[in-house]
Amino acid sequence: MSKPDKETKPPCFVELAGIKDLARLACAIERAPLPVFAIESEREIVLSVQFDLFMGRPIFYYTKSKERKAHLGYRNLYGTEEALLTDSANNPTFVYAPIIAIKKMPAPFEKALYSGQEIKDKFLSMEVSDLPSLAKISSYKMIFEEPPIPLYAFETNKKWVAGAFARIDDYEEASLFFFVRLDAAPESFLKYSMQKTDGTSFTNKIEEHGYAFIKVIKLANKHPMVDL
Repeated sequence: MSKPDKETKPPCFVELAGIKDLARLACAIERAPLPVFAIESEREIVLSVQFDLFMGRPIFYYTKSKERKAHLGYRNLYGTEEALLTDSANNPTFVYAPIIAIKKMPAPFEKALYSGQEIKDKFLSMEVSDLPSLAKISSYKMIFEEPPIPLYAFETNKKWVAGAFARIDDYEEASLFFFVRLDAAPESFLKYSMQKTDGTSFTNKIEEHGYAFIKVIKLANKHPMVDL
């Protein structure tokens, strides 16, 4: 049975650790790079990507920048990551996400970005036993030839958490945050092999054959819509 249409709620803006995390989210392991929205005010330039939706609330992941260009470029070569803002997308070793300049946002969007008000809608959380379990949740969409679900990592109570937002049925309201606790900050990708039970680990390199690679996006703070 289909559910009635709902009004879109004001968005949630989640700050990332830096420009590399935004570039990795928009460009790495995607069929096509995701558009980046540049929101310019007197105070700053905010670069953001919309990646999730929960209970009618769009979730944008963002970082601050001192400049705005036409493209956000990203590449990972032998474990070395580069992210750059550029007006020309002419280097074939980079993946380029288009940057869309926003002149004016709706008032609820501006309030959500600058007010810092608490969001009452929260994802329910489910702690899994180990990294292979988390990797299975994140990579199940690869069966449908879709990229793995990103992992979001943040520090809370002096411990790191990494987790993925996954739906347990066809409705966004049924999404859960599946997570593991870590002793230290993770690297940029989680590698996973269905053939090797001991092959799941964090890495910065994505050239190894026989593995699926899941991007890890570090947040500046605890995710405001996650209740552990």
